[in-house]
Amino acid sequence: MTGLTDEQVNARIAEGKVNADENPNTRTYKQIVRENTLTFFNFLNLVLLVLVLLVGSYKNAFFVCIIIINTLIGIAQEIRAKKTIDKLAILTARKSVVIREGQKWTVPTEELVLDDVVCLKTGDQVPADARILEGSLEVNESLLTGESDNLPKNEGDELFSGSFVTSGEACCQIIHVGKDNYAAQITSEAKEFKRHNSELKNSLNAILKVISIIIVPLGALLFYKQYYIVGDTFRDSVVSMVAGVLGMIPEGLVLLTSVALTLGALVLANKKTLVQELYCIETLARVDTLCLDKTGTITEGTMCVERVEPYVSTGQVETAVTESESAESTEAEAQVQTDSAFMDDINNVMGNMMYVLKDQNATIDALRKRFPAKQDMTPEHVIPFSSDRKYSGVVFEEKGTYLMGAAQFLFPEDNEELTEKCQAYAEEGLRVLVLAHSSQNAEGTELPEGLEPLALMLLTDVIREEAPDTLAFFDSQEVNLKVISGDDPVTVAAIARRAGLKNADSYVDATTLTTEEELQDAVAQYSVFGRVTPQQKKAMVQALQSQGHTVAMTGDGVNDVLALKEADCSIAMAQGSDAAKNIANVVLLDSNFASMPHIVNQGRRVVNNIRTAASMFLIKTMFSVMLSLLTIFFGNAYPFEPIQMSLISACAVGIPTFLLAQENNYEKIDHTFLRHVFINAFPAAITITFCVFAVMLVCQNVYHSMAMLNTACVLVTGWNYMAALKTVYAPLNTYRKVIIYGMQFIFFAAAVIFQKLLSLGSLDFGMIILVFILMTFAPVLIDVITVWLKGIYARSLDQEKPGRFTGFIDKLRK
Repeated sequence: MTGLTDEQVNARIAEGKVNADENPNTRTYKQIVRENTLTFFNFLNLVLLVLVLLVGSYKNAFFVCIIIINTLIGIAQEIRAKKTIDKLAILTARKSVVIREGQKWTVPTEELVLDDVVCLKTGDQVPADARILEGSLEVNESLLTGESDNLPKNEGDELFSGSFVTSGEACCQIIHVGKDNYAAQITSEAKEFKRHNSELKNSLNAILKVISIIIVPLGALLFYKQYYIVGDTFRDSVVSMVAGVLGMIPEGLVLLTSVALTLGALVLANKKTLVQELYCIETLARVDTLCLDKTGTITEGTMCVERVEPYVSTGQVETAVTESESAESTEAEAQVQTDSAFMDDINNVMGNMMYVLKDQNATIDALRKRFPAKQDMTPEHVIPFSSDRKYSGVVFEEKGTYLMGAAQFLFPEDNEELTEKCQAYAEEGLRVLVLAHSSQNAEGTELPEGLEPLALMLLTDVIREEAPDTLAFFDSQEVNLKVISGDDPVTVAAIARRAGLKNADSYVDATTLTTEEELQDAVAQYSVFGRVTPQQKKAMVQALQSQGHTVAMTGDGVNDVLALKEADCSIAMAQGSDAAKNIANVVLLDSNFASMPHIVNQGRRVVNNIRTAASMFLIKTMFSVMLSLLTIFFGNAYPFEPIQMSLISACAVGIPTFLLAQENNYEKIDHTFLRHVFINAFPAAITITFCVFAVMLVCQNVYHSMAMLNTACVLVTGWNYMAALKTVYAPLNTYRKVIIYGMQFIFFAAAVIFQKLLSLGSLDFGMIILVFILMTFAPVLIDVITVWLKGIYARSLDQEKPGRFTGFIDKLRK
């Protein structure tokens, strides 16, 4: 075979007939720049900059430097994360062996074109729908259908993308690429856009929505009051209006959230975890129910031989008792079972069979590891494994036929005793293979006469080394675990028990769940589900969500994609199907379930840090709104200039929140983001507003000095903001103390050094006393109001009907 020529490949690429991935893992550079720059608040800042420049107040345009720096940091962090994630995606990309120009080449799967000839062998995943040209295969289509049977495929037969080759070799021609593949078509529903439900995003959007509604009319009213009623100059009116609006804009909140999530994704990328939806980091941190697939999650997906037991029938034990001089049957049975010579023969036979048999699957790999290949027996005839026969074997010279397979296929005429033994082992989570012997030579693939069982090979799934610790972690975090599998529920329960799953004995066969009510009851009652269909997986996720749970799900197959899409957070294994990886929020690149605690902790770190930082940003927004209203109705002039607000924002909000967001805060989070933010922000905001308004009234009625008003308000506001930092970030550790006290020093040092630039002047003795009193008692007032608010909220939660405060917060969240 020569395959396609280079000209034919290029022609198909030009026509778009390429097996390309339509779901890139990250945004393009253009998207990153656009989404970080073209925002409502950036546009608003641009308008304010133009107004300040038009009136010639150039020093008050300093705020735009902070906006530019914030935007550049956001872009740089996202690009850094994109590069890391893209590199990981390239490293984990699947490759295929293709014949072109008569030679074999290895190319990425997404670069295959229509009519390419690919070479497939045992262990490969079919990269695209194909037709066998030469050779034969056995494939496992469980990722597509959920059924784990191996299906024979011969020349002319079609292969579906996503299925695995379990044995054989073949050259196949690609017949569909990209979205035309069978796997892509059956997952079209899953590929429909689904807005990720994130409480963090919903809460931030609620805050930004309220601010966006009030900011423009308040700014307009502030300008109207200053220019038309107070009679200030156009320049002074614009400067006051800009200062008021700047205070209301939480310009760093969106940036901090984006940077925190992006850095979280970067940290996880370094732990071989690919985050495809940023907000899912937060969602997984809130998860209270985790649905696990057995294979690839709890187990490694490989097998091992647990032990080998000679088959001893009741008749053999009775014969041993009769022939033995001892009358104790237990000693006779023990003698039969521990016959070392007999076990040596078993090992020898199995070693020779392993040398002859060329099958490639998890079972035979486990047997080869247990029985090293030998060559001291001469094979006459080989019976290869077939998914139809469910057994394989070898005819040896002068030894007869040795067969190995499932009991019900080797002994189709009921061997009740053997069946019962196999069933008993299956209930322990073991897979049983029977080694049988006949002195007759088998003809073709038929069973020979006189076949008798010799030994039982007891195999088991290899439990992931880290699985018990990971399950214990989620149990300690009060996350309810559900193991969902297509295998026999008894076997799944036994494996889950070995992995350390609590309530592993609480299992059910999903085929018995025929109504929606039964399914609802089952997901609430049971921990292990066996023989689950792909449609039932999705229904189980929906049932858990309807019961108020936040559900995460792991999966690796096409049959999992609908359930993965339905889950609040979906996790796919890198060794799974492309469809599962494309739809998943998180991909474990090393398919290591032990990464899950890292993801949960990273989510908690991000949410906890954003929650405390959001409180600091909202203080400025809330007191600016209240102060603007007070100025409109009672004041003569807004008490700040833009450059003064920039200093307060930098020292009390921007720099400290960025530095404090680097802390590792892994505390458990709940659904109280807005409540937490409001309770932390409101006391400081109302206190600062009260203090500034007091200074305004004194200056307006006693001193009539704008410079003194600005100076006193800047000092009082800055000091109280520092006090709010101590309350919001309590309890204080050494790191927090260094940051907060350092910011206090920088703030007052800047006020002294840049006194003229900041338009700060001297204070009269009376004003100094007032400022001192306000700076002394305001921090106490902040703490008192905080305790009072927390008490109100706690009492409202105890009531049958939510109180007004709780209702207000819940309404905001929605």
